[in-house]
Parts: sequence; structure tokens; C-alpha cells
Amino acid sequence: MSFEDNMSFGNDRDNIENVYEKMIGNMPEELTQDKYYQYFYNLLETGNNYCSFFNTRLVKEVDEDWVNAIEEAMPSLQKVVMSPRKFIEEEREIVNIAMAKNFSPESIQHLLQHSNMIDKINDDGTVIPNRILNIFKEESLNTYENRFICTLILELQRFINKRFNVIFDNSKDERGTFFEMESLLDNYTETISYKLEIKIREKQTDVDNEEENMGIFNRISKIHRQINDLASSGFMVNMRKYPLVRHPIVKTNAIGKNLNYKACHKLWNYIHTYEYVGYRVDMVKQEPVVSKELERDIYNSFLWDYFMIRNYVEQTDTLNADREKRKKEITVKYIRQVLDEIVRGLDMSDANVRKLIMNELSDLQLRRKTELASARVVAQRKERAEKRKKKKKER
Repeated sequence: MSFEDNMSFGNDRDNIENVYEKMIGNMPEELTQDKYYQYFYNLLETGNNYCSFFNTRLVKEVDEDWVNAIEEAMPSLQKVVMSPRKFIEEEREIVNIAMAKNFSPESIQHLLQHSNMIDKINDDGTVIPNRILNIFKEESLNTYENRFICTLILELQRFINKRFNVIFDNSKDERGTFFEMESLLDNYTETISYKLEIKIREKQTDVDNEEENMGIFNRISKIHRQINDLASSGFMVNMRKYPLVRHPIVKTNAIGKNLNYKACHKLWNYIHTYEYVGYRVDMVKQEPVVSKELERDIYNSFLWDYFMIRNYVEQTDTLNADREKRKKEITVKYIRQVLDEIVRGLDMSDANVRKLIMNELSDLQLRRKTELASARVVAQRKERAEKRKKKKKER
């Protein structure tokens, strides 16, 4: 089967329903009228049956709060990295005259104040020094604000990477369905034990999961990519030689007044107070009520297997399918099942359904009391009549 053939299958739910309808439709109507079928179906309905049916789903939900906080500050963080604060760093050093590169008025003034650094003075007034003050000036990134931004990027990278790896490694929602049935039948000539167990574990693909969580996953992927790009930027390369800062941050004029630095400071405080893992896992368990339709299909599956096996072995005992049918015991489970089917079939609000059931129950109880009272009156009259007859005979 080609990939295109697989893709043409469409929705799995629709396909399953389609196959199921075909299987049910192939059951001839005369089968349900067969006395042997009715005989065994009655045995199943009134027999000793155990059924367990539930569906579970492991749902992982991402907390969007930390994603919102990082997204809000990310433009400001990017602007600061692109245009960091700089200052002119000046380095003064006495060097050998042969090593001197820059001469400034300050160098000449320093030399006049330190005659010990002069070798000789020529007749023309030329001064020959042996050493001189060399002043180096260059732009530097070594500011508290830049070291704060550098530290924020590194801590934010750890913060995001840890959650990114956990969330995407465990992003699949696991589903599972479990069905188990055990039956013990006594059909007068034989005892039949039947057990059926089905476990279904759905392997949800990354594509399926991304369709359900596309929005939040795309946002997390975007900020993950952005912060890792910032961590490998030229700004961070230049800042490696400078020490990091510690929490809490000193609120300098720039951090307290500049909008971009204020946004970064807000994010710093947020990640240092965020104590959650960033996602939660919920186990959703459903226990569907076994409807009459499902019960019918289960019993038919049992009968199919029984008659299939019996067809391949010699039947020595003769079954009497004309026996009187057994009565089904009314249990709490049966009542709950009936109520569930009623509720599912009604297009009414919960309050109206509850009111309807309570009214009908009250009417039925009142009618039952009336019937019992009438039956007691009839029984009492009959008893009195029999007593009178007995007295007449004794006379």
C-alpha cells in the first residue's frame, strides 16, 4: 500500500464507524429470530457476567504565564544587546620610549614633572627621554548594566532550555483503552467460561500533538531560538571576560529609568521568583456506561465464538431451546444503565431531567402503594370470607 493510499483513508473515527456499520449490517434479521440464538442470548443476559471498560488519557498542559513574561521582555532584551552601553576606558602606563605609541599633552606635562625620566637635553633644546607616560583610551563594555544583561541571558537560557527539553520530550498525549469481560454460563447441559481482554494504546505522533498545541509550541520554539541566538551573539563573546552579577540587582539610573533596562529587570525578578516546572500533567479517566447497544455487541461476540468452536467439535448433548426463559435480576448497575440510556436520549437540561425522573418516580411509588393497599384489602376480604365459611362448616 502506497503513502497516497494511506493518506486517502481520511479520519480514523469515520473509518472505524464505517467498518462497524458494515459488520452490524451483515447480521441477518432472521438470526435474531432463531430460537437457539434467543435461548443463548437469554442465558447471557441472566448469567454471571463481569465487565470492565475504561479509557485514559495523559494530558500535558503548558503554563503560558512564563512564556508571556519572556515574550513581553524579549524585544527590549534584543535592543539592549544590539546597542549596549559603552564608556571610554583609560589606561595609564609608564613605558620605555621605544614602546610608546601615543604622545599627548598629559604625557609631556608628566615628563616635565619627572626629570628622572629624561636622559639628556640637546643644545637645540630637544629633550631625549628614556621613559614616558603612555595613555591608552578605548571603548569598553565593562559596565554594571551590561554585566547584568549578560547574566540575565545566561540564566534565561538555562531557564528556557530546561523547560523546552522536558516539554518537547514529553509532548505526546498518551491514550489508552481497556476492556475486559468474563462470563460463566450454565445452559443445563454444559458450563461455559468465557474471557475477553482488549488493551489499546494509541501512539500519538508529533504531528498530531502539534496540531492540538500548535500555538504554544510555536511560541516556545521561537523564544528558545531567540535566547540561544542572543547567547551566541558578539555581545556575549565580548562579555565573557567580565564577572557576572548576583541577585538582587542594584537599581542604577539606567536600570531604573531606561524602558528597555526596566523591562529586563522585571523579567529578571520574574524568573527568580517562578518556582513551577512550567507544565502540568493530568490523568483523565473515563468509564463509559455499557449501553444496551454495546451489551448486544458483546453478547454477539460471545455467541459468535461459542458457535464457531461448537461447529468444529462433535455435539453429543441435545439442547432444549424451548425451556422457559430466565428472568433478569434487577440490580443497581442495571438501573444505572437504564437511566444513562434515558438521559442520553433526552434533549433536556439536567434540572428538567432530574425533575422529570423524580416526578415519574413519585407517581410510580404512589401507584405501587395503591396497588399494594388494594391487594391487601382483597387479601383481607378473602381471608374473612374463608373464616366465615369455616365457621359455617363447624356449625
